[in-house]
Amino acid sequence: MRVLLLNPPGRRTYIRDYFCSKTTKSNYLFHPIDLVVLSGTLAERHETQVLDAMAEGLDEERALARVARFAPDAVISLVGSVSWDEDRAFLARLARLGPRVLALGDVLQEDSETRLAEEPWLEAALHVFVNQDAVHYLEGNLAEVREMTLRRPDGRIERIRSRGKQRGSYRVPRPRHELFPGRGYRFSFARSARFATVLTDYGCPYPCTFCVIGTLGFQTRPVQDVLEELDHLRARGVREVFFMDQTFGVQKPRALELCLALERRGDLSWTAFTRPDTADDELFAAMARAGCHTVIMGVESADEGVLASTEKGYSGAEIRAGFARARRHGLRTVGTFIVGLPEETEESLERTLALAVELDLDFMSLNMAVPRFSTPMRARLLEQGLARPGDLVMDQGGASSSLSTHTLDRDAMERLKRRMVRRFYLRPAYLWRRMSRARNLHELASQAREGLALLSKNF
Repeated sequence: MRVLLLNPPGRRTYIRDYFCSKTTKSNYLFHPIDLVVLSGTLAERHETQVLDAMAEGLDEERALARVARFAPDAVISLVGSVSWDEDRAFLARLARLGPRVLALGDVLQEDSETRLAEEPWLEAALHVFVNQDAVHYLEGNLAEVREMTLRRPDGRIERIRSRGKQRGSYRVPRPRHELFPGRGYRFSFARSARFATVLTDYGCPYPCTFCVIGTLGFQTRPVQDVLEELDHLRARGVREVFFMDQTFGVQKPRALELCLALERRGDLSWTAFTRPDTADDELFAAMARAGCHTVIMGVESADEGVLASTEKGYSGAEIRAGFARARRHGLRTVGTFIVGLPEETEESLERTLALAVELDLDFMSLNMAVPRFSTPMRARLLEQGLARPGDLVMDQGGASSSLSTHTLDRDAMERLKRRMVRRFYLRPAYLWRRMSRARNLHELASQAREGLALLSKNF
């Protein structure tokens, strides 16, 4: 079978990835991990190609021409709530070329039966990308499907669910990174232009109410499988990696095993997400020895009440201690924040900005609060009347606001968010530190491009 993995075109640069979607906050665009993982699963049994119209900068007409040239039997496409109106129109046109169309993305994680009923071009929705559901479905083995919404041969639409959240381990064939474009991907923290995006576990064991990843269960890949993938990348000359695990080090012995193997290889440079209460001195030290240079950790808010309401599971004191540990081990730090939660006020945003400065962050990443599909926070916002069930288009990247708070309307939230970005990044001492710590010309140029792109979106 000829199968095309597709990241559709769009009027803006969209990140459709891991059941989250947003506009890029500056200029970055990393490999969509869903398609990266599926590339190994599909290519093991079928002739598989990848078309990432975002990375290649293709418009609709050129993307459709490329699809027609490959003449796939089936297309598995990413979709996103940030681009849903564009995605559904484009994929309806694509379906008229003849292929079967499957899709996965945040907008299909909730009420997927309704989406299939509304969109006749959509044959099925994938809800997990680290199992064999896509292969089983395309080959007609419907009894083996575990997590999909699909049209039965008699036309009935059915949501197939596993029992409970998936736990334990999973295995996937080695992802085929070579199928993805060699150019067009950009990562704010990479120290070289060429990098790869890698997943070593799936889902998250933490219950943060605003995040869909915590609804997926938690499974890990065998370390040897991860090393096989990394060694394949090394053989292709890739030395920079972005680990997409939501919390590197959840299982500390496994993380230390992986770090020791990377330390012995001695030639990889990488970035990872973790939590300030998870990564202790032993883990940070092992990560640094293994080539990690940047860690991304959630701060979310300076307000203890907001942290408690989102079930983050840690306090402001633990946040401060975690970032201090990372700095002691020579790691650059990225703090991620959510602005616009229901309890947000102008005063709470001032406290959050002050905390970002106090933490001495290398980078601050602001995400707008959105009612993400299938999350506990969405249920709460719908109940409070701060979100509407029919609003399917939303952008956590902050190009537009999706929510009002109890005291701030959408326009005020957008204005305050832009002001926070300017006040953090335009400090003279900060700018000097960023430029003076660049390790090479690529990093210096990349920092300048990313900074200008970020600021252009916040004036």
